[in-house]
Amino acid sequence: MMRLIVALNSSGRRFLNILDEKVEGDIKIVQYQESPIMSIYLVAAVVGLFDYVEDHTPDGIKVRVYCQVGKANQGKFALDVAVKTLGLYKDYFETPYALPKLDMIAIPDFAAGAMENYGLVTYRETTLLYDDKHSAAANKQRVATVVAHELAHQWFGNLVTMEWWTHLWLNEGFATWVSYLAADGLFPEWKIWTQFLDESTEGLRLDGLLESHPIEVEINHAGEIDEIFYAICYRKGASVIRMLQSYLGAKVFQRALAKYIKKHACSNAKTEDSWAALEEESKEPVTKLMDSWTKQKGFYT
Repeated sequence: MMRLIVALNSSGRRFLNILDEKVEGDIKIVQYQESPIMSIYLVAAVVGLFDYVEDHTPDGIKVRVYCQVGKANQGKFALDVAVKTLGLYKDYFETPYALPKLDMIAIPDFAAGAMENYGLVTYRETTLLYDDKHSAAANKQRVATVVAHELAHQWFGNLVTMEWWTHLWLNEGFATWVSYLAADGLFPEWKIWTQFLDESTEGLRLDGLLESHPIEVEINHAGEIDEIFYAICYRKGASVIRMLQSYLGAKVFQRALAKYIKKHACSNAKTEDSWAALEEESKEPVTKLMDSWTKQKGFYT
């Protein structure tokens, strides 16, 4: 068991690994490693008693899965997926994971499926823990794709952050698409892309309604953002990205994304920035092509 403490300083910056501890009588002084530049919506703090399992990537990143006491064995599958996925994304984005550690924690009453807080990813228990004796195969796939989705955000969303909520689909559409890319690389026997097509139908169903909206929605106030966190942004967004990858070619698409990540690391970007990177690499009119898909609602069959 371990008490996990993530400290905040007066400016709201988050600190990571403990660098030094000194005990002076009844006072304990702890010095933490300072975090990189990050958006404040990615700050998280969790305090409590947890079991955990731990591993390291080949390049020394410490990865842990925290859970309720007595459930550590159920975190081993997600831990293995996380270690391998960090390596996969490091190669795909041609940029290493930016932090010295990655913690993932299962929270029993967590309202969302998961949240990509930088270096401390929070999950609903059902999206992180897997019991190989009692869980269904579908649960195993769910854990793998959700972990891959949240770790994709460590690059798409955390390292490169959207300029404003209007560009939310850049985070969620890309993370959804690349989570299937990662799952297919780790578990080719699942034939996960066939399931991607089936699950994308929810986005298309909603997009067929009169009250649908484009993938890219103008957000005028932060209070409006909850209205776009659903399948149009995630599923239709991911489908459009997969379509674009197929059109431009997998190698061209990968090189362009890698250049985009490197150019905008530790800063903000908008949809037009991603199109510009793809245009430069492919020599195709990506902006003209994609505006019709992201700025208009509805679809054609």
